[in-house]
Amino acid sequence: MTLASDLLAQAQHLAGREPRRPRQASLRRAVSTAYYALFHLLIREGSQRLVRAPAMQKIIARVFTHTEMSKASRSFSGGTLPQKFVGIIGSQPLPLALRNVANAFVELQQARHEADYNVAKSFSRAEVQSLIDQAEQAFQDWQSVRKTTAGRLYLACLLLWERLDKIK
Repeated sequence: MTLASDLLAQAQHLAGREPRRPRQASLRRAVSTAYYALFHLLIREGSQRLVRAPAMQKIIARVFTHTEMSKASRSFSGGTLPQKFVGIIGSQPLPLALRNVANAFVELQQARHEADYNVAKSFSRAEVQSLIDQAEQAFQDWQSVRKTTAGRLYLACLLLWERLDKIK
């Protein structure tokens, strides 16, 4: 198993930890862990696509940032890519599965911020399970687009969005 899939399993475990009255700490950690599962899936995929040497992949993985990944994901989830990328993927719309992965990243990151920083918010088990389900669906959707040109572009943008955005 990979770290990403282990984190997804851990999120499920935390969400169901207290069967009758779930603790907010367990639910909050489950939300955060579901986000990190998708985060680590994408950085592993991006690192492996960029370089072959495992030692270098570990270095590249450390360069991905939450903010840059979020900016790229917002664009991909809305299907509003800059014109310069149209030549790469052609005139076809972005695959729905890829837009769903990007949307899941954005929504899970927002939920993680709420879980980690907003102590005034309470989470229900159903809400947390829905977020974990969204992460699981993103894992499945990613499998269907990971080898496509649009999927490869997404991975590059997750790492290089701000630099690519400056290219005219």
